[in-house]
Amino acid sequence: MTNLTTELRVPAAQYIRMSTEHQRYSLENQIAAIAEYAELRGFAIVQTYTDAGRSGLSLKGRDGLKQLLSDVVTGQRTYSAILVLDVSRWGRFQDTDQSAHYEFLCREAGVAVEYCGEPFENDGSMISAIVKNLKRVMAGEYSRELSEKVSRAKKQQARLGFKQGGHMPYGVRRLLVSKDREPRFLLGPGDQKGLNTDRVVFVPGPPDEIRIVRRIFRMFLRQNRSMTDIARKLNEEGIPSTNGWTWTISRVRTVLTSELMIGYYVYNRKTQRMRGPAKRNPPSLWIRTRVMEPIVGARQFARAQHQIGRRSGYAFAKSDMIERLERLLREKGRLSSAIIDLCPYTPCSRTYAEHFGGLRPAYATVGYECRWRVPRSGLKYTDDQLLDGIRRLHTRFGHVTIALIEADPDLPTHQVFAERFGSIIRAYGLAGFPTTKREAILAAQKRAKPT
Repeated sequence: MTNLTTELRVPAAQYIRMSTEHQRYSLENQIAAIAEYAELRGFAIVQTYTDAGRSGLSLKGRDGLKQLLSDVVTGQRTYSAILVLDVSRWGRFQDTDQSAHYEFLCREAGVAVEYCGEPFENDGSMISAIVKNLKRVMAGEYSRELSEKVSRAKKQQARLGFKQGGHMPYGVRRLLVSKDREPRFLLGPGDQKGLNTDRVVFVPGPPDEIRIVRRIFRMFLRQNRSMTDIARKLNEEGIPSTNGWTWTISRVRTVLTSELMIGYYVYNRKTQRMRGPAKRNPPSLWIRTRVMEPIVGARQFARAQHQIGRRSGYAFAKSDMIERLERLLREKGRLSSAIIDLCPYTPCSRTYAEHFGGLRPAYATVGYECRWRVPRSGLKYTDDQLLDGIRRLHTRFGHVTIALIEADPDLPTHQVFAERFGSIIRAYGLAGFPTTKREAILAAQKRAKPT
């Protein structure tokens, strides 16, 4: 009798979603409520689609909902109804038509949508249409209000000197403290606080890193070295960067530009709301808080910022940039992006490209005609020769970039690598170098282990 009753039930799928482990409706609660509804209404759950720990602001990352919509549209299903706890489980989209569209796709394919926790019947009546639209608006408004509350809370925590996410520069560590600011322990790479009442503050790193930070400033200011030259020098000496990685221009730049080097935490430089694009905020909206003892002097830091501004081209007139490029051409006899980037008295090659509409027009202003190599020149290279070229550059500079490949007279253009191996990143991997952050960390840990 029980089997007969089950066979007479309408086959249905259930869709469950939650954003975090701490929200009101856990997956278990949703499953229980849907099961009770199915029992009373004569449905039999034959398939479950789940999005655990996924935001409802967009479809991105929600594989469960994507699979549901795909099965419904293509007809790859064995059910005729979808059971959802409430309207907001579809999502808290800022465009209310988005969740309405997903429900429409189901209905158009002959699959009914049942809301198990709502006080109305989803029967297509005017009342249900009005209430559903109101619920969708309320779901979107809830996300907007929550985003504002979280933003205000983070700003207040930043004013108190507590870290609010983001990468850590070299020479600085995270210290876990209690709600009374009692120190607990230093956090390592990837470690997170376990209690909501705990906070994370900034402290200077170990003495050897402090010495390297101060040395970077001396090399940049007193010795007038470029960031590329500093990174190469540190790599040649076997000095590891953050988490054991090799030094790059961006990591050197972070050390030279982070105000944590003078003891200040700067927050709210950018704003990103509701998973939208990040927007730069004017300096008047930045939150600047003194959080620790400075590593370098304020005057030294200010000189570095001025020098970086000059290197970026903001302090140069075009005529001055041309004069410096002419001087470099006289000294080197040729020009390339790598030669320009290594020069201590010119802006970087990117600045020339931005000011003159490309490097070729910039070269033309000083009467230099660059012999641009074309991808066809790569036909004379075997795969092993190309990969050996990457290894050679890595041995010499400690890293490999497109600019270094383009500047090397013994290698074809970077397009050859991309066409031969599928992408530059894949070429790096085939040459034996890490291509992801995780691989780089594992490689650094492996190198650090005693043999």
